[in-house]
Amino acid sequence: MRSGVDSMGHYLRALACGLLAACCMTSAARGGILPDHLVDPDDGMLDMSAYLASARGFLPVPIIMTEPAIGVGLGLAVAYFHAPQELDTDEHPHIGPPAITVGFGGLTTNGTWFSGLAHLGVWFDDHVRYTGVGAYANVNLDWYGLDLGISDRENNPLRFNAETWVLFQQLRFRVLESNWWAGANFLYTDSEIEFELPTIFPPEFPSLKFGVDQGAAGLLVEYDGRNTTFTTTRGTRGLAEVDFYREGLGGDFSYEAYHAYVHQFVALGDYSSIGLRVDGQTVDGKAPFYAYPFVQLRGIPVMRYQGKTVLVGEAEILWGITPRWTLVGFGGVGHSDAAIGDRSETLPTYGGGFRYRLAKLLGLQGGLDIARGPEDTAVYVTMGSAWR
Repeated sequence: MRSGVDSMGHYLRALACGLLAACCMTSAARGGILPDHLVDPDDGMLDMSAYLASARGFLPVPIIMTEPAIGVGLGLAVAYFHAPQELDTDEHPHIGPPAITVGFGGLTTNGTWFSGLAHLGVWFDDHVRYTGVGAYANVNLDWYGLDLGISDRENNPLRFNAETWVLFQQLRFRVLESNWWAGANFLYTDSEIEFELPTIFPPEFPSLKFGVDQGAAGLLVEYDGRNTTFTTTRGTRGLAEVDFYREGLGGDFSYEAYHAYVHQFVALGDYSSIGLRVDGQTVDGKAPFYAYPFVQLRGIPVMRYQGKTVLVGEAEILWGITPRWTLVGFGGVGHSDAAIGDRSETLPTYGGGFRYRLAKLLGLQGGLDIARGPEDTAVYVTMGSAWR
């Protein structure tokens, strides 16, 4: 494993490169190199508000992946923006998102790749929202759930590959003209999983390969009072959801998965804000190993710390030093119980970064975060909010 000095130096160089790239883009805007619709006439800086607000037809969007569990990767999403609905703002005060159809795909340095098609439909004056996803993913990950008698956690995991087909369908219904939603969803996955057995097993030992199907129907209640779905600086979002995995829905397991969270944002002037996040997940019944919840915090790879119940708390401050540039500081604590591998963990993380206001009229910011977890330091490219 890299030393802390080498690791931090690597990510500081990444941060410097990100800042340099952003400065070059803003210099290009001021130098008249970029098209007029990508330049803010008020300050002459790079701004995509006019471009995104008038987007019709096809829009290519690059995907930059920096998740430590799967490596660095690149991808492309091609979004088709459907013509928006014309709403009577007196009768319908809410402003819904545009209807979008997206084809996407990507590849990472550890051999993980994926592709798929998704659609967000906005119907009946934004009183019904539909989400549909069909995708295929070939993912390489480490599983830390088995204790093989090795005390060093870095040498403990089992590498596995999962080839998975995914079908997801969701309908949400607005409650009158409020910010409350009620909905239902269906999820089906068909997976082929193969473990790479460690060297402590004899060479003639057969590989561990098996198929797993899962089918689930879910119910949810959601409140969404955020000022924007991009980089939120004010408002509240909360969700409570239960998914019923059943053999009768095409799966091999029967159990329940519960998930609830609250995100609270408080504005501090025009360009600064504080965000607070509380998130909890648990399963009841016998679930496959990959379905147990895991701590989701910047600085911790996915599936590193699993448990039957996982709780996360995180705070983030966005400090606007100019109308365009924002400094970021964050810290969090995650806890996973002892359901996996007979261990319970409480894990602090912290970090910082920067944002550039890419579309000031839409509230969209993008930038880099550097996060320190229990084992290592990681860098993340963040567009919009770091909390999903």
